[in-house]
Amino acid sequence: MSDAGLIALLFVGGVVVLFAELLLPSFGLLTAIALGCFIGAIVLTFQSYGQAAGLVATAVCAVGLPVGGTIALRAWPRTRLGKMIIPPNPTVTDNDTSVPVAELNALVGKKGRAVSTLRPVGVCEFEGQRISCVAESGLVDTGTEVEGVGVSGGNLKVRAKK
Repeated sequence: MSDAGLIALLFVGGVVVLFAELLLPSFGLLTAIALGCFIGAIVLTFQSYGQAAGLVATAVCAVGLPVGGTIALRAWPRTRLGKMIIPPNPTVTDNDTSVPVAELNALVGKKGRAVSTLRPVGVCEFEGQRISCVAESGLVDTGTEVEGVGVSGGNLKVRAKK
């Protein structure tokens, strides 16, 4: 086999082994083998074709591997094989959360009282029910009258009434 054929085989082999890394859990062993293939191809290019060709091969690897890897990793989940291996993200519904969002939304605009100091999170009482709340800004002292202004992160967001 000629030097050009061996160099091409090493470059293609490195790319194939990197692709295999996506499919097989090797804990980086296949990546190390692929890098060895690329380094071998670069060294052989320097030996067979001189410094200029070796520098070109080095530059192609230095630019092509990160750019190609980034493109491949972004495109991989969209391929048919990638979709089979990587499951889709689940769709979360109100039933899946432990926070009764509809009940909290019903308290927006209603008045309550701070049962504990909100720093900024604490407990407030609305219509006889104690609810975890978060202050819109600053601290809210115990006993302060508050008003529900929105829902944030599973907590009722409240504003101190002046």
